[in-house]
Amino acid sequence: MENKLIFLCIIALLLASCASKSPAVYFQEGKQPALPSKAKVKTVLSVSQENVNEKLSAVLFAVPNEKYRLELSGTFGLSAASLLWNDGNWKIVFPQEERYMEGTGDCVFVPIYGGVDIHKFSLLFLGQRVDAIDCGGQNVFKTEYVENSVLLSSGTDLLKLEIKNIDSKPQWGSGVWNVNVPDKFVRVTLPQPGFGM
Repeated sequence: MENKLIFLCIIALLLASCASKSPAVYFQEGKQPALPSKAKVKTVLSVSQENVNEKLSAVLFAVPNEKYRLELSGTFGLSAASLLWNDGNWKIVFPQEERYMEGTGDCVFVPIYGGVDIHKFSLLFLGQRVDAIDCGGQNVFKTEYVENSVLLSSGTDLLKLEIKNIDSKPQWGSGVWNVNVPDKFVRVTLPQPGFGM
């Protein structure tokens, strides 16, 4: 009887501690939360283009305004793309297609969507509202915030970013800031001018 009572007390304490944790709320209106010095963010990206819909897992490693690494994974955890922006240079590698793109500046070319300001785009992963993520009017995105998600639309293309977790005290190795491109990979020429090559 005494053991049963102790067990019930432990269960009650566990339930109380779980219930007291309120879920994080992102994209709040009004004052923006302070940026962390670094962060690791887990999100889900839902991409819709014409009749094609795809869901990707995304992990962003960020030192705001200094460097970013974004890893996108598709079905069965297969790597879909790796993006690295560091010291004004950027590179995107598509391992399944054995291709890569690279350039300079804050404007990163994202297939389908065009030019994206990497700093503003990363703010979305950090739960901050931004008015626009395009680069000087090259591609206009409309933004709509719904709970812990942001919807980005450009014409008929839609991108939904849903934040799952923001770790503001992450640990990572120096390898995070290296993206290797095998010799056999083909460099894709950027389709628009103005993306430093």
